[in-house]
Amino acid sequence: MELKQLNKITILLALIISINAFSQMKMADIEGRKFSINLNTEKRNIIKVLDDDNYSIFYLLNRKNFDFDKKNINADVVNLIFFSKKYNKGILTLFRQSIYHKKKAVYDITLYTGLTGNYMFVPSMIIVDHDFNYEYLTKYSYIHPPYDINTYKSSISIQDNINRCNIIHIDLKGNAVYENIDDILSNISKVPKKNSSEKKCDPIIYDIDLKDFFPKKIAK
Repeated sequence: MELKQLNKITILLALIISINAFSQMKMADIEGRKFSINLNTEKRNIIKVLDDDNYSIFYLLNRKNFDFDKKNINADVVNLIFFSKKYNKGILTLFRQSIYHKKKAVYDITLYTGLTGNYMFVPSMIIVDHDFNYEYLTKYSYIHPPYDINTYKSSISIQDNINRCNIIHIDLKGNAVYENIDDILSNISKVPKKNSSEKKCDPIIYDIDLKDFFPKKIAK
């Protein structure tokens, strides 16, 4: 009787953990996530690799990444969108992937954050709306504060993509990949709405990042 009761408690705890796992999603949740693609039957360029009541993760398929020597595993980069149904917006970022040729046109894919310590591979991110249009530019920083080389400051900046003079900075306790997606998106309301009197403002994301790491436009 006690054993049966213990089993019920174990199952209940496992269920609770499973539910809570995606009640608050972090970008770090993709670490080691695996799925397969059949390039002959897959007609979409945006593949939903995870979906629940609160969040979706989209994989942006770049068929050029699958043109490699099939005897090897291809280590490459990939664009992912972490989409919050609460805010009806998503965070577009660049992470790493390994691609293994399984058979014919079928490939096994494993996703990674590419995180090294507290540094992200590419700290640039873009916040997209429900149609995947670019709304805000986002930059994660992990740097020494001035005159204090013994400590680090972790922060994220969010900038209006239309009026690039409008920007906010939010302090973080750790790396951005460990922040809840909704907690990041909740800061959008703090970005100034009024147009700046300045004639020209620069994006917080380097032009090379926008050009080389993100698509010009996402066709949903």
